Amino acid sequence: MRPAILASLAAMVLTALPAYADDAIPGKIVLARASGSAIIIYDATSEVASVVHDKVVDAQANDRLERDAFRVLAQEAPNLSAASSVTVRVTYAETGDVSPVYGSPTFAGIERYAVLTCSGADVKSDRDAFKEKAATAAFPGWLKFEVVGKLPPR
Repeated sequence: MRPAILASLAAMVLTALPAYADDAIPGKIVLARASGSAIIIYDATSEVASVVHDKVVDAQANDRLERDAFRVLAQEAPNLSAASSVTVRVTYAETGDVSPVYGSPTFAGIERYAVLTCSGADVKSDRDAFKEKAATAAFPGWLKFEVVGKLPPR
């Protein structure tokens, strides 16, 4: 193979590696704005698909997605030193009818399922122990998790 092709393949593999870490959060995370009113978009499509497949009841599914949103915030905390407030938007891709041409579900839009909010000062003050808390501990009182959408039928 030519060096340019090898370099491109290596770059694609290296950018995909963080998604497979031991404590990986299912889904994709985008830090849309890191300062001021910071916004993190958490695409939880894979987790929602798992919820539907496993027929998880709404309360348990909500708990899983809330814990994931907290873990997303913990992961991105070091990047939020200039944030006055932080919002994690939990979204997932909705699917529509199965396409007769391709035999797979069609894309039906993006559902904004929930919003996790807190102040930037709270994130900064608790940053050192954030990852440990996000994994197992009770949620701090300064976090607000609000369900604004719905999960797919099971």
